[in-house]
Amino acid sequence: MYISADSHVVEPPNLWVERLPKALRESAPRATRNPENKHWYFNAPGISRGVDLTLSSSAGLSNAEVDVLLAEDPDAIIGTGGGVNSRQRLFDLWKDDTVADVLYPTAGLALLQLDNQEMQEACFRVYNDWLAEFCSTDPVRLIGHALIPCWDADVAVAEMERARSMGIKGGLIWTSPPANDSFFDPRYDKIWAEAVALNMPISIHTLGGQRESRQLSTFGSSVESSYYITFRTRDEMQRSLCEMIVAGSFERHPELKIIGAEGGINYAAVMEQRLDSGYRGFWGKLDHGLTMKPSEYFRRNIFLTYINDEVGLNNLRFTGDDHFMWSGDYPHGASTWPNSAKSITKEASGCNLSEATVRKLTLTNVANLYGINLDEVAQPSPAIKALLKS
Repeated sequence: MYISADSHVVEPPNLWVERLPKALRESAPRATRNPENKHWYFNAPGISRGVDLTLSSSAGLSNAEVDVLLAEDPDAIIGTGGGVNSRQRLFDLWKDDTVADVLYPTAGLALLQLDNQEMQEACFRVYNDWLAEFCSTDPVRLIGHALIPCWDADVAVAEMERARSMGIKGGLIWTSPPANDSFFDPRYDKIWAEAVALNMPISIHTLGGQRESRQLSTFGSSVESSYYITFRTRDEMQRSLCEMIVAGSFERHPELKIIGAEGGINYAAVMEQRLDSGYRGFWGKLDHGLTMKPSEYFRRNIFLTYINDEVGLNNLRFTGDDHFMWSGDYPHGASTWPNSAKSITKEASGCNLSEATVRKLTLTNVANLYGINLDEVAQPSPAIKALLKS
């Protein structure tokens, strides 16, 4: 059995139109349908490239198969519906031997790019309310990450407390702050302290930042921009993780847990090497306040998720396997569903991984991070008993 450390909900198209305060609804983020390809796209003010919600629901289908389905029936429902229907999700995952799921947004990732503080904070509250409703179907097996705004530390802390009170276990902040901000800013200490107090892992996810992520609007417009962004969106996450280490976040908050989601693990060995060599040769001589090597904080406090990563798995001899976690990415098009076992087994065999290592990567690392009872989730969710009988 497996636990996916990074999967996604797919928010209802009119979630924010219907639930935002009335004064904000006219400019609310929403989904619209492209009349040419019949796909639904999520758009928000100030974000020019909409998220393709249709392909975000297409696990188990190729893009070509999606096109055929929509050509035959423009109103065809793509996928099984598990992105928005929690019971269907639990049923789909149980059939794929995935017994619990850590949930990230789809449309909500774009909202992390918003530069309108009032709109972002309001949108995050709407999403978190809806996510709590979604996870309430089975809070043992559906582990949500609430969207946490970071413009104002007091607002962030209040939303973290509210999310926790609704049963949401994790938090999700911007992958990178705006250009005039950084994780060296002392206000983040208040957020980190609250995360520790609430036992709330905090994530950053690719394409959810205020810098390179916002350049996604140029993707597909030229070879130059498209090639460039495939590197820079990964660099965005790596820089932020390094900032947190060097800024002393984990020195001051040793119980803080940060997750770098959907960036893979292939960069970990090189990043450790670069952090430690820079520490030894340059900035380690300055007044940094660290008591351990940077790589030691990286291994103790930061977790990374991957879907398939043959390079990263072959580098485990350099990095160890204690802080990496497999991701099924359901119901996105890149998901391993409904063939997760086959995908995991094939990759493990190709990388000569032991059974003990595979179990850590696909089950026990994530279970330990979120406090998931493996004996409990080994049984089908009570919420899907009727579906299993039928």
